[in-house]
Amino acid sequence: MAPAPLRPVPARPSGPVSDAAAVALVAATLPALGEPERTALALVALAGASRPQVALRLQVDQEQLSESLSRARKELRRTVAALAGSGWCERSERLISDRIDGALAERDEARLDIHLRNCPRCVEHERRLVQATDALAASVGAPQIAPAPVEPQPELATVEPIAQPPVPARRPRGELATVLSWNALIVIAVILALASLALALAATLGAPF
Repeated sequence: MAPAPLRPVPARPSGPVSDAAAVALVAATLPALGEPERTALALVALAGASRPQVALRLQVDQEQLSESLSRARKELRRTVAALAGSGWCERSERLISDRIDGALAERDEARLDIHLRNCPRCVEHERRLVQATDALAASVGAPQIAPAPVEPQPELATVEPIAQPPVPARRPRGELATVLSWNALIVIAVILALASLALALAATLGAPF
């Protein structure tokens, strides 16, 4: 059986880091990470808090904290490398996370070493995780580059629509026919009245004096 590879050990920040600064740095590095995982990783890996202290602060038990740290460290490792793995590799990642914090049980220590002897993928995971953790610790205190401000675009003037002349309402066909009939009757009545007047005038002019 091949000997277990030498374990890389992640670096710690060179100076003290406040809880707020640690959480802000992890949030900027891993924006997709959930709040519990983000806080757990920041306090343990950067601020130097112990697991019991962090579990008490987050109101979780040690099992939940172990899961949160494992998920957070997986996302951190993914910033430098994406790795495929089996179900036991998922378990191994959690054991590696526990061992980094000195929280690995003795019964799991031997199981992890056996797995690492036979799984180059998990050896690479641990190496890349330490690499990403070192980069995170080295960025403590470095100025964060804010995104470039977006220049506001001038607003376009609002163009008022040209008012259209009102369209006269169309009358119903029945109403239109009634109006035309009345108009025709009025015209006929006027013609008859004029004819009667003409006959009366002719009769008057033709009468002897």
